[in-house]
Amino acid sequence: MMREDYVMSSALTTRSPRGLMASTLRLMAAAAVIGAALGLAPLGLDRAQGAETNHLRIGASAFGSTQSVSVGLNKSMIIDLPVDAQEVIVSQPGVANAILRNKRRAVIQAVSSGDTNIFFLDATGRTIVVVDVSTTGAANTGGSNVAAVLRDTYAKIMPNSDIQVEAVALTDGEGNVTNRIVLSGDAGSSDDADKALAIAGQFAGSVDNVTSVINVSGPQQVMLKVTVAEVNRSLAKQFGIDLTGSYTNGGLTTQLISTQPLGGASNLFSNNGVKVGLDIGPLSIDAQIRAMEQRGAARTLAEPLLTAISGQTADFFAGGEFPVPTNVSDGNVSVTYKEFGVKLNFTPTIKSNGNIGLVVDTTSSELSTEGSITVGESTLLGVKRRTAKTSVEIGTGQTLAIGGLIEEKTRTQIHRLPGLGDIPILGALFRSRDFIRSQSELVILVTPYLAKPTTNKPELPTDRMQFANDAEAIFLGHIETMYGVGPAGTRGSYDGSVGFLLD
Repeated sequence: MMREDYVMSSALTTRSPRGLMASTLRLMAAAAVIGAALGLAPLGLDRAQGAETNHLRIGASAFGSTQSVSVGLNKSMIIDLPVDAQEVIVSQPGVANAILRNKRRAVIQAVSSGDTNIFFLDATGRTIVVVDVSTTGAANTGGSNVAAVLRDTYAKIMPNSDIQVEAVALTDGEGNVTNRIVLSGDAGSSDDADKALAIAGQFAGSVDNVTSVINVSGPQQVMLKVTVAEVNRSLAKQFGIDLTGSYTNGGLTTQLISTQPLGGASNLFSNNGVKVGLDIGPLSIDAQIRAMEQRGAARTLAEPLLTAISGQTADFFAGGEFPVPTNVSDGNVSVTYKEFGVKLNFTPTIKSNGNIGLVVDTTSSELSTEGSITVGESTLLGVKRRTAKTSVEIGTGQTLAIGGLIEEKTRTQIHRLPGLGDIPILGALFRSRDFIRSQSELVILVTPYLAKPTTNKPELPTDRMQFANDAEAIFLGHIETMYGVGPAGTRGSYDGSVGFLLD
């Protein structure tokens, strides 16, 4: 019996329906006994277990079902049927062939890459089973072949995702073949979805030929906490003597001027000091002594928080702008505004292994007298900036230092009058000394979290802020109401009403 070119038949003897039913019942009873003895699953066991990945058994309870199998190119698979087969129909013989070894065993051979299905019919024309065959191997220009290769590739490299592929090959008037691919299904992360799109773009010639409607089932929002912590310490000292003397004899006047520069290495001190003058006849001596010391310490802590969808870029800025003169024309001053404050820019990507990839760009800046210049009567301040820009991969809730600095600077400078400044002991009258030491400790930390919305409203910084009433403001000088710690007081030896301000 033949049906066009797609039907393969075997010369089998036709059985009566009653004989076929009796044979089926005997097979079911025998399979049940064997299954109970060996501890196997019921008769509907579809696939071989363990090493028998190239063997498919169809149980009697799976009569009329559809089974999906994948066969490697130039490889074969054995199919065992529950009843005798009379006809075998292969929809695409160029993809796979079916050979009947006997009435209940067939061998499927993968000929080329692609998809096909094989119908096994009994003597009465009923469908015993339909086997959907997907053959994998080297892809050609056929759309079905591309879809089969992509499905097999996704199953290997992204086992946690279930991505479906539909492909069609389009031929233009010049005979050029272009694949159009549609991706659907579920991906475990946006990273898997991006990988699937990139791989499909290689088969389609371009990502523009791929349409992705993949649903990402995993968490998609990332909250990033960045901590910028810095401590600056500085010590500056200055000691100097400005000595001026003059001697007048008749019409001749002789002067000695020893005025040392102010500031020098530190450039921090103003023109303050002690001035002493002495006149002895025609001799006049003026001396100004400057001896200053300055200590400073600064602590900076910034912790910006920002949430973004995986794969998307988010920006955060808290600060302001200050004007910088750029041009003066006919008395009109042109200015440009520069930003200062805390700025955060990051792009998160949730990886298939559960880690979070981050592209981080964070900056913390403030106005500073260091590096400032004076133009006329105006002082232009400098900007002190701490910046870190990098790409890292880290687990959720873990903290990683992306930047750090330990810096110590020591500078000293001496100004003196040549010759006289070199005299031991007395030479101190003709020189000045500046000394400055600065220490900086800086660290920048990042901590990502998987963010989920909450139905509970979080506490805001303004929730517990309360201005002082008139009595507290007038008599106690309070701006905010003082909150106590309860009747138990604080730990230690303190008694009475002890409280604190809420910042």
